[in-house]
Amino acid sequence: MSNSKILFRSILAAALGASISSAATSGWSYMHPKLSDGEVEIQNACVMPAEGKLSKVGMKGQEGMSKESEAWSAALQTVVELHLKGAGVQVLPSGMSPEDLEKDPELQQVVLKLQEKYNSILAQIDKHPKDTRKARFSVGDEVTLLPCAAKADTLVYVNGHGRVLTGGKKAFGILVAGPSASTAFLELSLVDAKSGDVLAYLRLLNNGKFVDDSEKAYGSRLDKLFKRMKIGSTGQK
Repeated sequence: MSNSKILFRSILAAALGASISSAATSGWSYMHPKLSDGEVEIQNACVMPAEGKLSKVGMKGQEGMSKESEAWSAALQTVVELHLKGAGVQVLPSGMSPEDLEKDPELQQVVLKLQEKYNSILAQIDKHPKDTRKARFSVGDEVTLLPCAAKADTLVYVNGHGRVLTGGKKAFGILVAGPSASTAFLELSLVDAKSGDVLAYLRLLNNGKFVDDSEKAYGSRLDKLFKRMKIGSTGQK
């Protein structure tokens, strides 16, 4: 084996080791005054269909990962629902599964319209997340048209974005002091199921194995944020 190949493999091993050893999840949240002041509580939630998007980043550029993104979306939804339940929140059936939407074109249009409205609001939240505290963001009262809104006090929007670096890209990052670890963030918006006001915005960043183990990547941090926000019953313990 040539010296150059040995060097490259050594750098690659160092990059992989660094990404594993430094794997961690940070997170923060901002709350609407109605939630932080205890005017409203989050006890019954309806989780909207999660949207996760993964991209593979290699030496030749970036490409989509549609199949992996679909599986990751399902994993993120499972983690969020599990930890909401762990916080003492009742997670209600959404009535918006792919099968439900296929059977009801009118509902499908309502969900798509609300998702587009939410995406527009999310772009604003991403720029000024602290403005959640100023009651600036709302999806609108059309949320009451959703099948689960009648019994829910909160709708939970779940979004994930991840960049998965190849081994070569990690090694190159080590050499040039650039990105050398895969990273992904999970965003949650808790929305009033009657008014559409964004009651809380949470963002969690992870540089570990978020694709293979979303529970390990985000679970414990979600628990801490939910408790700090007094979501469900955990804040009372």
